[in-house]
Amino acid sequence: MGFDLYGLNPQVNKEYPPRYNEIMKKYGTSDGWIDWKKDIPEDVKNEYFELKDKYGEDNPGDYFRNNVWWWRPLWHFVCASCDDILTEKDIRGGSYNDGHKISKTKAVRIAKRLSKLIADGTVDKLNAKEALERAKATAHNELIQEELNELKEKVRKLTGNQNIVPSDYPEPYNKEWEEIYGRKKWQADYPFDATNVKEFAKFCMQSGGFEIC
Repeated sequence: MGFDLYGLNPQVNKEYPPRYNEIMKKYGTSDGWIDWKKDIPEDVKNEYFELKDKYGEDNPGDYFRNNVWWWRPLWHFVCASCDDILTEKDIRGGSYNDGHKISKTKAVRIAKRLSKLIADGTVDKLNAKEALERAKATAHNELIQEELNELKEKVRKLTGNQNIVPSDYPEPYNKEWEEIYGRKKWQADYPFDATNVKEFAKFCMQSGGFEIC
């Protein structure tokens, strides 16, 4: 699962080169997408992706994507830093990929706020702090996984079922598995990254407003 953000009226700093238009004319659909049902040579596919990536680099307001693990901490930081810019509806909308839209005015204000926090070192300090906490959480979870593995072996020997899953563990082992698993620290799976914040700030500034899908 991921979050795809599309600029509503993105700033175009550089157009696609003629070669991209040639590929789309031959292999594209009428609505501007590549038609993967067509027999597209591998080298053309690679060229298409290279041109798309280059366009994204030249025009950061066009598109921004995070998987759910990266988006959650980023959006949490944005909401906490821009609580005077975003409404409750905006905040909730950013937690789902169901098409909520952020206006151009708000997008620019978000970009300026994030840029300020980047410039004054707030983002880098938080990045260092979160990296340390994430390392601790990862080490903690490795110990938790060892406990879960030990319990799994115990249940396998008891039941003779080498493929048994936790939901089928007999009691009291099912309850024990839930207790151990409940001690995992999920912070290890949700990285806060300063570079991600910087890329998002650029996207917001040049997006012309954006839609969260």
